[in-house]
Amino acid sequence: MAPRRKLTGAQAELFAAVCHHYINEAESDCNDTPESVPIFSHLSRAQRLKLVADVAIGMLCEDESLPPDTVQHNSTFMAIIQILFTALEIEVDIQDDQGDVGEDLLNYDEADRSCHPRTAQEVEDIKVKNALIEHRAEKNLKKLKKGKDVGEFHVEEKETPHGVEDMLSAANQLNRIYKGGAVSKRERDSIRPLNDDEKYAFRWRRLCDAALQQDTPNNSTFRDAFPLCNVNFDWRCAKCDKWYMALNLLLDTKLMDYGSATDKALITGEVSYKSYADPSQLPRVKSLERNINLLMKVYASSWDPKLLAIDQRRIYAICSNELYAGHYHRKWVVGFHEVCVARGINFQEPGKNYQARLDIFRDTKDDLIDGCEYAFGCYEDEDLERVHRNWRPKEEGPKELGFEQRTCSGPGKPDRFSSALSFRFCWETENLQSCSRCKAVLYCGRECQVADWKRGHKNVCARLAKERKDKEKISQMAKED
Repeated sequence: MAPRRKLTGAQAELFAAVCHHYINEAESDCNDTPESVPIFSHLSRAQRLKLVADVAIGMLCEDESLPPDTVQHNSTFMAIIQILFTALEIEVDIQDDQGDVGEDLLNYDEADRSCHPRTAQEVEDIKVKNALIEHRAEKNLKKLKKGKDVGEFHVEEKETPHGVEDMLSAANQLNRIYKGGAVSKRERDSIRPLNDDEKYAFRWRRLCDAALQQDTPNNSTFRDAFPLCNVNFDWRCAKCDKWYMALNLLLDTKLMDYGSATDKALITGEVSYKSYADPSQLPRVKSLERNINLLMKVYASSWDPKLLAIDQRRIYAICSNELYAGHYHRKWVVGFHEVCVARGINFQEPGKNYQARLDIFRDTKDDLIDGCEYAFGCYEDEDLERVHRNWRPKEEGPKELGFEQRTCSGPGKPDRFSSALSFRFCWETENLQSCSRCKAVLYCGRECQVADWKRGHKNVCARLAKERKDKEKISQMAKED
């Protein structure tokens, strides 16, 4: 499992922008750990930044090898795609809130699908399903802690090559992004010029649109199969699901070579209560834990606090086209930029010179090492000991991977400013006791138990008591999306 080729042109510019974006996301602990890629997301942020730098170099620099075909680097590649999705979603949400920035340009291209509120029965069924899954997950977790042997994780290979099959299957379902044909050149040319605020408001969608337009029949990996220059939307599109479909085709299905179904299944997919409630997923959980613990232990033994920001600098040097830095890195940024100018490299021109900039970084990193013990965004006079304490990598991952502590099933206590319940849920996690009849839900005390009984637990308690022992049924529930 590894990328098939380097990225160039607009696709390289998009990938570089996401990697550069990750410097700030990781430093602020914000949207930097996509749940669907657990190996990457459970590593320390210093280790994640190193992996992002490695993958950026492998995908963008023409003289370097492609990223290593390892579980950690492949996880990182998949995480970068998910981080892009999050950036797109935030961009669309912010523009919806602002309302007046580029509002006339937005293209929803169809009426929103009507969303019908759930019936009382549907709500009840969901609550029962979640309670049963959480209860069974907790039971299985206890067995794992006692050392139950769940076997090795393995996924059977399919007869059709995995990547091709994925694309053919997706094409049958993705009429949504091709139906009606591509946006015409005439329509694109007629779009009015953007002001600076609008350029920023549409930044990620413009980058993604340019990357999709580069995927023509002549330069697509699959020459005549679904060129993404023919999608039926452009950068004005406000439908996130269309962007997800198209970018998955571009950066995953068309670009990644899945040598093993087991590797792909290990790398992608959130770990949650459902993973523990389904016995067939327990080998994956244990395999993930082993991989994460090994990776963390190896990295922690080699981490040097004096070079805390070296990988942030690597990413910045290769991917950024902005001149900025925290207090302790200004001298390095100015020195790096001066060498770029001396060698005829336009630092602020996006989409080019990745290899040349990497070469300059390698030539100058030791001469401009001052300040590297601080994170890239640190302000003047920050406590260095505290910085290192916050960044120091752990030697092992969480004991219960992806298993969030269960909470009280009650409706919560009255808000201190009013008699109304402040939430529909109680978030207590300590000293919880199970319902004496169904054993499937937990309460922090009698007050919550009585309130939940009146709220509706009396209607499902007998059903929960009956179904909680049906392991096969609960396993099937956990497999459902």
